[in-house]
Amino acid sequence: MSLELSLLTVRATGAMTPFMQGLVESYLARCRQGFTAGHRTFRTESALLTAAAAERKGGAITFWIADLGGRDFSSRAFAEQVRTVRDGGVRSLLLAVGSADGWSQAARAAADLRFSLGPMTLPHELATLVLAEQIYRASTILQGHPYHLGH
Repeated sequence: MSLELSLLTVRATGAMTPFMQGLVESYLARCRQGFTAGHRTFRTESALLTAAAAERKGGAITFWIADLGGRDFSSRAFAEQVRTVRDGGVRSLLLAVGSADGWSQAARAAADLRFSLGPMTLPHELATLVLAEQIYRASTILQGHPYHLGH
């Protein structure tokens, strides 16, 4: 089954710096054999949650948020979570990075899964880039591509 993956970010100032945006788009564009992937930026958490809720009305949507205190995954375990979603009939996976202030309780309640990018605090744009790379890495793991050697 085909999976559409969307990386969503909350950034009050709007778009990322062109350099970082280019890197994020580069990683997501490389996913095309595993699944389609894109990136959207929202100025507020509320706008992101409204968009996610609207997509849920179409059904077969899963919403995950990167959140300190969320579940820790190795790259391989993250890929397996994506595989489970894809093979379970979900057509769209939304992965979101919140604002520099973190997620509200409402956002945490709306999420189907909260996952952590690790215990370190990362600048917002870097967290988005790290997640974009992990999305690409999951794509390669699921394809059996040698990009991920597991060491």
